Amino acid sequence: MDVRRSYLTAANPAPPGPDSLPAHEWAWLEAHWKPEQLVADRVLCDGDCASEALWLLDDAVTARVARDDAGHSFEIAVDGPGKLACSWTAGSDRPSPWRVEVRRTGMARALAGRDVESLAIAAPVFHARCRAAVHAEVVELSAQFALSRRRTARSLLADRLAGYFDAFGESAVAITHNTLARRFNLRRATVTLALQELEGMQAIRSYRGRIELKDRVQLLALAEEI
Repeated sequence: MDVRRSYLTAANPAPPGPDSLPAHEWAWLEAHWKPEQLVADRVLCDGDCASEALWLLDDAVTARVARDDAGHSFEIAVDGPGKLACSWTAGSDRPSPWRVEVRRTGMARALAGRDVESLAIAAPVFHARCRAAVHAEVVELSAQFALSRRRTARSLLADRLAGYFDAFGESAVAITHNTLARRFNLRRATVTLALQELEGMQAIRSYRGRIELKDRVQLLALAEEI
């Protein structure tokens, strides 16, 4: 059973745009978004801190990173073009339960905190979507930690790599074994072995510093293993 993707569809069901929002809401958002280039590794919102803005990703990619009970960082998911980053700021006035980091340099549009406070009145449909996205992200966080002790490293990496291919919109990602180990709190040797297993099952092709997608259906099937 695909536990994770059953609720991912609820988060950001459709990219905000003139075709998916009332005209007056889209006009208000267009007047208040501030375009900005986001640089890889920038932290948009740190855990236990309030975000200063809500972001709509154009071609930038971000990641949500939480901490487990032992204080280890653990990447939950990546969000690509058309998705929201730091949506927590539109759904709660409490500090964010996760850190948001930029994974790929690109453009995004920021809605400043003072404008986010006006969303419920100025753009209620969009505001409701933001709150739904926050709920889905919280469910995802809970599910990831619940699954973390039951999943194999192969299943975890298959799931995360599928997320990368989707968010980046590419069939290859530039990433090292060390980076994967650090992001998912795994030993490097464990990552290498898991990637060898995924490659042996014809799901990916692993090179030095790069991983290519070979069979998406197979990769998703392996991601469902419990």
